Amino acid sequence: MGIVINAEIETNQGPTDSLYFRIDSWKINKTVGDITFTTTSWLNQEYGDKFLRNYYDEPLRAAIGLVSSRLIVYKDTDPSGEELNIDNLYKVPMYEELEVEEPIFTTEETSREVPYTSFDENGDEITLYKTVTQKQKVQSGTNKVIKKVMNYSLVNNLEEFCYAHLEKELKKYFPEGSITKL
Repeated sequence: MGIVINAEIETNQGPTDSLYFRIDSWKINKTVGDITFTTTSWLNQEYGDKFLRNYYDEPLRAAIGLVSSRLIVYKDTDPSGEELNIDNLYKVPMYEELEVEEPIFTTEETSREVPYTSFDENGDEITLYKTVTQKQKVQSGTNKVIKKVMNYSLVNNLEEFCYAHLEKELKKYFPEGSITKL
């Protein structure tokens, strides 16, 4: 899986018209509720695929075609190019905004009869009652609010979620028609 940018781009490795982005590592922190991932970018998908190993005990290969985060993008309207610095580390919170109902509490003063044991003039046990007044929180209704609710199920679709986030970030720099998700 990856994302290709089809545009005229100048990189530290030379020009390309099919810059390839790939997510190389993920880190999930359920306690904090963050997903952190890193990307690499390559002159094209072929260079990125050549870098990957087929066997675990195979030595790492040279990263030929690996591109730095600093790019110059040429557009029809600006032949001098626009200099960009594309991040390669992303930290995304694991929540979704949902409408939830929160209870509304009010404080009310309540009175109730409380039994207690006493003795009469003959020394016999009798039950008497006294009135006790206390303040108590009582739910008086609900209020609908938008809350950031943790979504731990994102871990089940981690790759898809991260590539969707990467695509959204790349749309800040490149026009939508130039971005292809593989």
